[in-house]
Amino acid sequence: MKEKKTGKDSGRLLHADRRLEDGKSAGDKSVGRRHANGRHAVRVSKFLQVAVLAAGVLGMSAASQSMTEISEKEQPLWQVWSAEECDAGLTVETVGENLILQKKAKLTADSEEGRDFRAMYAGDGNHTDETLRWSSENDWENNDHWLMADFGESVSIGAVRIYWERTNAKGYALEYSQDKEHWQQASVFEEAPEQKEQQIVLNEPVEARYFRLHVTDVLKEESDLSLYYQNVSVQELEVYGQLEDCFVVETPVIEAGSRRTLELPTVPEPYSISFGGADYDVLVNMDGKITDTIADTQVELGFILEKDGEMQELPGIQTKIPASERVEVDREREEVPEALSAVTLPKGFTAMEWKPGGASTGAAHSDWTTRFIRVVYRDEELERTAQLFATELSGQLLQDVSVEKLADTEKPAEGDIVLNFRKAVGDGKEWTQTLGDEGYELNLEAESPGVISISARTKRGVRWGCVALGQLWEKSEGQLPAGVLRDYPAWSVRGFGIDVGRRPVSLELLYRIAEELSKHQMNTLQIHLNDNQIISQSDYDGTKEGARQLYAGFRLESDVRNKAGQSITSQDLYYSKEEFAQFIEDAAVMGVEVVPEIDTPAHSLALTKVFPKLGLSGDPESVDQLDLSNPAAQKLAETIWSEYLTESDVFSGTGTVHIGMDEYFGNQKAFVDYMKALSDYVAEAAPEKTIRMWGSLSKTGQDYSGLSRKIQLQVWDTDWTDPQEMYDAGFSIINSLSSSLYLIPGGGYDRLDLDFLEKKWQPNVFETQERTWELPRWSSQTLGACYMLWNDYASQDGNEITEDGLFERFAEPLDILARKLWK
Repeated sequence: MKEKKTGKDSGRLLHADRRLEDGKSAGDKSVGRRHANGRHAVRVSKFLQVAVLAAGVLGMSAASQSMTEISEKEQPLWQVWSAEECDAGLTVETVGENLILQKKAKLTADSEEGRDFRAMYAGDGNHTDETLRWSSENDWENNDHWLMADFGESVSIGAVRIYWERTNAKGYALEYSQDKEHWQQASVFEEAPEQKEQQIVLNEPVEARYFRLHVTDVLKEESDLSLYYQNVSVQELEVYGQLEDCFVVETPVIEAGSRRTLELPTVPEPYSISFGGADYDVLVNMDGKITDTIADTQVELGFILEKDGEMQELPGIQTKIPASERVEVDREREEVPEALSAVTLPKGFTAMEWKPGGASTGAAHSDWTTRFIRVVYRDEELERTAQLFATELSGQLLQDVSVEKLADTEKPAEGDIVLNFRKAVGDGKEWTQTLGDEGYELNLEAESPGVISISARTKRGVRWGCVALGQLWEKSEGQLPAGVLRDYPAWSVRGFGIDVGRRPVSLELLYRIAEELSKHQMNTLQIHLNDNQIISQSDYDGTKEGARQLYAGFRLESDVRNKAGQSITSQDLYYSKEEFAQFIEDAAVMGVEVVPEIDTPAHSLALTKVFPKLGLSGDPESVDQLDLSNPAAQKLAETIWSEYLTESDVFSGTGTVHIGMDEYFGNQKAFVDYMKALSDYVAEAAPEKTIRMWGSLSKTGQDYSGLSRKIQLQVWDTDWTDPQEMYDAGFSIINSLSSSLYLIPGGGYDRLDLDFLEKKWQPNVFETQERTWELPRWSSQTLGACYMLWNDYASQDGNEITEDGLFERFAEPLDILARKLWK
């Protein structure tokens, strides 16, 4: 599992105290992420972190920069200052350029905590990196500190944004001057800011050459530790002229009817607006076509503003999509007919669309507990889906449920549950938009008494309809309501991943996990096929030879051998090619896509044991990392992937593969070049497959513009990959944030925090102690989440962690995560 950094420098533990057990401190090595060489990140000094980031991200050495000079940065000509909800929609305010980023501007301060926290870092255009900030001296006797901008000439100032690193400023003011001697106050504050991002609009614009944030008092509280930090710390100071424009983007009004098209809101010139997407893209597609709906539904719509070639995303706008056909009501009483209003879904069962009404007059519910039931289908592709569902129903109802194939002209009989592929009607666009790849429709005796049909566009959609019917059966105790319901997920990636490299994990357990995922409509099972002991946390003799003797696993049968005939395949337990291919196929019947992961160039001790010359030399703790300066290392990785993609059909049953790419500590340019070369190779070998990899690009500080934006990034640590940066760069994002979604049985992350997951967690939110990233729900780049289990430890308190123990930890948060990922 990736080794979890701890302490103030890294700042990546979210609520670490709630996750640590048995009295372990946040600095205990046993509280690790999953990878062996994460120790390097822990030991890098703060100055070196700043120098590396400045050199890689800002394009210069931090040590070589002038104390106060701020080089001109590329910045948008305008940006959204605020976009707040109002009764009509969104009130949008815009501003022009940040004056502090202009060429003549300089920043100085009364004091600086050191070279790592200089005044210029508060005006570098980067408000997200906590290492690039200004901090004053930590002076307990003097709380008077200032951060001052000199614009080189008089400018008009009307709006200020402060990104506080710590909200401990108790008394402070914004002050301005023409001569740096005589100061006037533009705004005064006598309480600490409520949030780290503070936006201030002056009552009247002021003219000034000099402008400063002047703090006169700081908090001295034991509870929030401000007593111990008597300095002022600012991530970024932004200064703008007056607000340029203010207008309302109205909520689109959608009327009832079929074949509807979204009407874009109007915006004043010179702005233009375009549609960005919907959280349920099956309801509104990118062309703005709105599906036919059988009930009122809520949708979040995203829009993009454009002016002068610059684009800015707006927060999502909630609106209602009414049913295409309105229910007739008694116009005098203005009520829904009693027969319909009485038909409701049972408590604990929800669906996006529900239209009550049965084929038999007045039948609100029907008792299915005493009926002879069979599952029938017409399309042979649904045979295994039907058999699986019949087996599950037999166990649930404690009666035999038969399976039969209907002839094309044969009609279903009473007691039949019919599985269908819904064929296109007319141009087919309404249906295509309605359910997407995973949605389904349950017709509960709405057309024929005693007959239930499950329809979808895909086998997976039919499977989810079967799961939903089983849940509905349980919630209603067999008293099924009459009507039609439709449901479909909000997130396209809903998954779990397990490390089978660090410890043997039986195929039986993987089947058991896939079955449980299926019962919760989770569609992804990631199998981390290779890994090794965390070298830095292992007991070995300190030599490279000793490190190579540590445990490593490559769990999938491989023909790759060295000249001596030694195989990379694990000898204690491995999956044969045939049985793993069968597992992929069987899981697909359950609606679960198996995503095989082969992790290189780090975590590759199973490879470097067999090919030692291909491992990094020098530090013994790097022997599990491929030496990317050796072309043979690239060739080895390509050979392994070719074995499963082109030389056999092992991975033919899955649409997604994972190429690893995390925590490499060798040459970072070579690392990014390797990412591109291997991802290009896999894409050429299997052009129909989606490629997924761990997010590590922010940490490299390298140019990654050549990487395909079709690659999906799995974000596990915001230090290695900034979610917003990757989103803005055009990558699709999967949330696997270690602080909330990592399980390490026997380690500091032994269980997930169920209370946090239930009350706060969302798939599009990445929360750390320092900052929260929130990506748009409506964007097609925000894919969903995958929680992970890493087998760093074989025992807990001296007792072996059994496979039942692994399953228990996996299953515990499953219901919460599945609900949030579906809705």
